[in-house]
Amino acid sequence: MSRANRNFVIAYILLVGLPLLGLAGVLKTGRGLTAPISIDGTWKVEADMSRASAQPCGKQLASLAESSLVISQSGKNFVLMSGNMSNIAGNGVIDEKNLSASVVPADSSVSGCASGQYLTLTATVDPRTEPRTLTGHVSISNCSACTPLEFRAVRLPRARSGGGAH
Repeated sequence: MSRANRNFVIAYILLVGLPLLGLAGVLKTGRGLTAPISIDGTWKVEADMSRASAQPCGKQLASLAESSLVISQSGKNFVLMSGNMSNIAGNGVIDEKNLSASVVPADSSVSGCASGQYLTLTATVDPRTEPRTLTGHVSISNCSACTPLEFRAVRLPRARSGGGAH
């Protein structure tokens, strides 16, 4: 075998064989990965607000229950915002069908929350229903006298994009 042919074979193995070997390893390792359940979208929240107004963060609870939640998801992490732009924003994590989020008031004087208080949202997604539903509760941190507020949320249908010929 000539020197040029030997150099070609070595270069071929290094530039083609090793990347293919690496790709096979990545594919084998990733075979068991599953994507988290999708919670991305707009959710209509339903809750009994009769007890919320007497609690700290009552205004924040009321604005949460009187609006829709907009959730943006990236993998297991998500960000939620109020659909009526009432300064409700938080972030959270989804683990299988369970999600938890912390909602910190933008301005405690407006929200009615004491310093250091925030809302904690925990819920379970029912992936079998269409549209999807969330059931859970919202509680107020650092408030032993506060009772958690139960809620239910239904994902609203996504707006259809008009881009095709009819």
